[in-house]
Amino acid sequence: MLANLAKSRGLLVVAGSLIVLLAGFIALQQGQPFARVRFAGESSGTDQVAKMREILARDRSLLAGYEQEQAKLRAEVIEKRKLFRESLIAQDEVHQAERLFVAALKRVHEMRHTVIETDIAITEAVLGEKVDRMPVLPVNGYSETRELARFNGGFKWSLKEAPRIEKYFAQTFGRRLPITALGQSETHNRLHFDHRDSMDVGLHPDSIEGRALMEHLRKSGIPFIAFRGAVAGASTGPHIHIGKPSSRSTS
Repeated sequence: MLANLAKSRGLLVVAGSLIVLLAGFIALQQGQPFARVRFAGESSGTDQVAKMREILARDRSLLAGYEQEQAKLRAEVIEKRKLFRESLIAQDEVHQAERLFVAALKRVHEMRHTVIETDIAITEAVLGEKVDRMPVLPVNGYSETRELARFNGGFKWSLKEAPRIEKYFAQTFGRRLPITALGQSETHNRLHFDHRDSMDVGLHPDSIEGRALMEHLRKSGIPFIAFRGAVAGASTGPHIHIGKPSSRSTS
């Protein structure tokens, strides 16, 4: 009985191998590379990036429309204020035009933030795969390439330290730190990225502010990855990711 069972298992293994070889042969005949078979419901990182690029294109189109609407409403506010000064319309009409303009301005700001956040997330998704293939840095080790710089600081970073970085930047440059993502966002959920304890700063690593921030992070032992090169489908990709690299979740 055991011999028959072993024989059956052996036949199953052989049959499975033949199926794999046959699939490879068909792929070669069709001029296609032999790739791992993807099971139903499984989605690759490339698929997720492609979807996010589609969303980014849609949001950019919406942003252009919002900006046109904002410009139109701004002109209406100016015109209605002029008419009110000439006693041709009531003040309520001016207030209504101002409320519509403020609402449009808010939509523009929110959509701009969404576009930048998505752009940066796409950059991390694409270049992050290169980071995964790089040698692991020792504690306080630093590495730099044409596309990015990374520092494996030994300080135990968490988002609780974010206010300290914001304070340093405000005192040094007299403006707020341009944070584009603080912790996990819907964009990171869509890309299946674990960004819960990281923050992204919209500064080019080679700018004066970017270099100063990176130097401050290194002196403080805070880990970071600075992405200096935009990728296809992204235009504002350069930024500084503070915290450990975002890992792709399996869920």
